[in-house]
Amino acid sequence: MGAWKGHRGRSGEGPPSESDVYEAVPEGPETVVLDRGRASASTPAHPDDYAVLVPFRPRRRGPGGSVDGHEALDRHESAELERRYRERAGRSPSAANSLALMLLERGEQDEAVDLLRHAAEAGHRGAATNLGVLMHRQGRVDEASRWWHRAAEAGSRIAAFSLGALLLDRADETRAEGGPGASVGTYNDYNDLAEQGVYWLRNAAESGHVRAALTLGEFFELTGRPGAERWYRRAAEAGHPEAAYRLGRMGQERDDERSASAWFLRAASCGHVRAAVRLATSLERSGDTAEAMAWYRLAAEEGDAEGARALGFLLQDAGDAAQAAQWWQVAAEAGDGTAANALGAWFAAKGRSNEAALWYERAAAQGECNGAFNLGLLHAEHEDGVGAERWFRMAAYAGHGDAANALAGLLLERGDEEEARIWFARAAEAGSVDGAYNLGILHAREGHDDDAEGCWSRAAEAGHPDAALQMGLLLERRGDAEGAARAYEVAARAERPTAAFRLGAMLGQAGEVEQAERWYGVAADAGHVTAALRCGVSCARRGDDKAAARRFRVAAQAGSVSGAWNLALLHLRHGDPDGAEPWLTVAARGGHGRAALRLVVLALHRGDLADAEHWCGPAIEHGPADVAAKAQRLLDALRAESLAS
Repeated sequence: MGAWKGHRGRSGEGPPSESDVYEAVPEGPETVVLDRGRASASTPAHPDDYAVLVPFRPRRRGPGGSVDGHEALDRHESAELERRYRERAGRSPSAANSLALMLLERGEQDEAVDLLRHAAEAGHRGAATNLGVLMHRQGRVDEASRWWHRAAEAGSRIAAFSLGALLLDRADETRAEGGPGASVGTYNDYNDLAEQGVYWLRNAAESGHVRAALTLGEFFELTGRPGAERWYRRAAEAGHPEAAYRLGRMGQERDDERSASAWFLRAASCGHVRAAVRLATSLERSGDTAEAMAWYRLAAEEGDAEGARALGFLLQDAGDAAQAAQWWQVAAEAGDGTAANALGAWFAAKGRSNEAALWYERAAAQGECNGAFNLGLLHAEHEDGVGAERWFRMAAYAGHGDAANALAGLLLERGDEEEARIWFARAAEAGSVDGAYNLGILHAREGHDDDAEGCWSRAAEAGHPDAALQMGLLLERRGDAEGAARAYEVAARAERPTAAFRLGAMLGQAGEVEQAERWYGVAADAGHVTAALRCGVSCARRGDDKAAARRFRVAAQAGSVSGAWNLALLHLRHGDPDGAEPWLTVAARGGHGRAALRLVVLALHRGDLADAEHWCGPAIEHGPADVAAKAQRLLDALRAESLAS
C-alpha cells in the first residue's frame, strides 16, 4: 500500500487504483453511475496517483427506472446524453462533472478541466476530487492539495484519503531532505505534515474508506505508534486482503500462529499471493504438507518465485523430482537464485554437467553463493583447478564457509599453507566445522596444541566427528577420562572406528566389560582389526566361541597374526588340530613363535620329523625365551635322533 515514499515497496501497493469508488452527487433521473470495484493488494498502481478517475461508462435504465449494469449505451444514446449534459452544465455542477468525465474518456482534457473547475467552484465535491487528480497527474501538487482539501471538507472520503496520503508523502520527503542532522524546524514541519495527514486519513477511514484504514495501519506500524492493528483490522474486516496479510504478519511476530494463520487464510482466499506463501510455510512447519503444497501452488501459478521454489522442494520430498525441477525453473526464471541452484543440483545428479553449470552460474549471478560453491565443486570434479578456485573464491568472499574451506584445501594442495590458513580461519568464522577442524590440524602440525584444541572443541561441539575424535585423544592423554569418553562417543556414533575402539578400551579398563565389547564390536564392524581381536577375546571369555571365531577370522583375514593364532587356539580347544593347523601356519609365517612351536608339536604327533625340525627355527627366532628354549631342546633332540639313525 504505502502512501509515502520509501514505504511502497514494502507493502506492494501504491496509492488508490483506478478501481476505487468515485463520486457523482445524485441529481434526479439523470444521475451518472460510475464503475465500482475494490482495490487489489496484488496490483500496483501508478506511483503518484491518490484518487484516480474512473472512465465514464453510463448504463441504460431498466424498466423500473433503475440502472441496468449489463447493457452499455450505444453511440446514439451516448451522444444524446452528452447533449443533455451540455445543456445543463452551465447551471448544474453535477452535469458539468458528468460531462467532464465523458470528455476525459475521449481524451479531451482541456475542456474537461474547465468543466471540473466550474463544478468544483460551485461546490461539487466529486468534481473537486477529480480536478485534484488531474492536477496531481500534471505535477501541480499544491493545486491538487487545495482541491482535495475543499472536497474533503465537503465530506468526500476519497478526497480525504488522497489529501492524507499526499500529506504523509510530503512529511516523508521533508524528513528525507533534512537528513540525520535535521533542524528542530524541519522536525516540526515533518510532525505537522504527518499529523495533518493522519487527521484526514482517519476522517476517510471512519467514513468507511478501506484504503485509508490500511494506510493508517501501515503508517502507525512503521513509525512505531500504537493503533496499527486496530486500523488493519478495520480494513481487513471490510475485505481488504493486504490488511489481513498485515494482521497475519503481526500475529507471527508475537508468536500467535493460530491468529496469524487465520488472517493469512483470509487474505490468501482473496488471492493475496504473499499471504498464500506465508500460510503455506506455516502449514509446512506444522506438518500439513498436502495443504501447504496447495497454497504454494496457488502462489506459484500466480507467478510468485518463492511459492514456486517452495513447491519444488515439497515435490522433491514427495519423490517427484521432475515436477520439482519444473517449478524450480519457473522460480529461477523469475530471478530466484535458490531455485536456480536447486535446478543446477538436479541436472548435476542426472550427470548433465553442462546444464547444471548454466543454472549454477545463473544462481551465482543472482547472488546465491551456493551456486558459486557448487559450480566450484563441478569444476573440481572435472579436475579444473583454476575454474574451481575462481568459483570457490567468489563464494568464499560472499561468506560461504564451505567454499572458504574448499578454497583453503586447494591452496594447501599446491603448497600455499599461509593463505590456506587464512581461508580455513575464515571458513571457521563463517560456521564451517570442516574449516575449524582443518585449521586445528594446521595448528597441531606446528605444535600449537592450545590453538588446535580451541578449533577442535568448536567443531566437536557442532558435531564434527573427526574433531570429536581429536578432542577425545587430547582429553585421554590429559587424564580426563570422562570428557574423553563423551568425545569418543560422539565420534563413534558418526562411524569413526578409532573412536569406538578407544571408547571400548576405556570402558574395558573401567571394568564395564559388556559396554566395552559393544563398542569393540562397532569398531570391528567398521573394519578395525584390533577391535575385532578384542571383541573376539571378550566373546571367548564369556563362552561364546562361535562369535569369537567369527571375530578372530575377520582379523586373521585382514592380516592379523594374533587373529590367526587366536582362531587356531579355538580349534585346538575344541579338539580340532586339523582346523587349527592352517591358522597356526599363517601365524607362524607372520612371526608368531608360539604358533611355530605348536606346529612342531603337531608335526611330531603325526611323525613328520622334517616338518617338526623346520618349524623349530621360527619358534627359536620369534618366540619368547621359554618358547625359544623349548624349541631349541626339541631341535637338538631331533638332530641327535637323526644322527643316531
